[in-house]
Amino acid sequence: MPRIKAVKINWIVFSLIIISFSFCGSVSADVIDRIVAIVDDDIVTLVQLSKESAPYMKNIESSGYPDEKKKEMMQDINKKILTALIDQSLTRQEAKKYQINVSDTEVNNAVENVKKAKSLSQEEFEYALKQEGLTLNEYRENVKKQILQAKLINYSVKSKVIITESDIKKRYESDAEKYSGKKKHHLRNILMDNEDEIKEIKRKLDKKENFITLAKNYSIAPNASDGGDLGIFDINNFSESIKNGISKLNKGGFTNVISTAQGFQIFYIEDIVLEGAKTLQQAYDEIHEILYREQVEKKFETWLESLKEKAHIKIML
Repeated sequence: MPRIKAVKINWIVFSLIIISFSFCGSVSADVIDRIVAIVDDDIVTLVQLSKESAPYMKNIESSGYPDEKKKEMMQDINKKILTALIDQSLTRQEAKKYQINVSDTEVNNAVENVKKAKSLSQEEFEYALKQEGLTLNEYRENVKKQILQAKLINYSVKSKVIITESDIKKRYESDAEKYSGKKKHHLRNILMDNEDEIKEIKRKLDKKENFITLAKNYSIAPNASDGGDLGIFDINNFSESIKNGISKLNKGGFTNVISTAQGFQIFYIEDIVLEGAKTLQQAYDEIHEILYREQVEKKFETWLESLKEKAHIKIML
């Protein structure tokens, strides 16, 4: 039998986003079925609720909390999952009303995309599902629900989402720190083991002698032949003495002599760069996508609430 690599399935369950609480687990045989909610022409049963709740209940049981706390947590989970099942029922009925369907081909393609993204064979994929208590059919049903709801969102919500240039500019300005980039320093150094000698080098620098030439001629560091080139650094990772010496300087400046564990050093600011900085134009598509997702989510929640207000919902839990 081929060796199957162990793969956590969490990324599979949530790969298509949209549906919350779509887990499936074993249901105790002694659960007596009954209706726990009526949602217009649909019902939610106790078996459905127990099936969806099972993994969470198992975790709560083994949590080590006092019994009273466990009871409270279980009630809370049941309420949340029942709400999710009611939401699913409403959206499913709405999709039926507008004749929105999901074909087997669409489900197949979605599953194949997940397998391809994680380089899993069919056998490895099914094994990973099994580790999370899911059968392939149960997973495919979850995927179908997710695609259906995504289509419904496209139909009912996305056409109403409008992102303006003004919206994007406002978000760019409010997230200025995020897009301004991280300040880093391109540094050179001169390292010597004699304080008097390096102080003499400092005097030469004060007289405008070239730092690179002095580094090549006097530094004992391995990078001396490169003119003391150290590379680009976030100086917040340096010791306080070095950070304080460098932080006050501009491009082309150099520090006083600093005593370090390696010896006596002078640091030179070759350049100051902003890594990850983005102009408004560079950040435009990213911000548009963020605002678009936020609006879709907000409008979907509003739309779902309007469905609830018009629906006949009776909870009997």
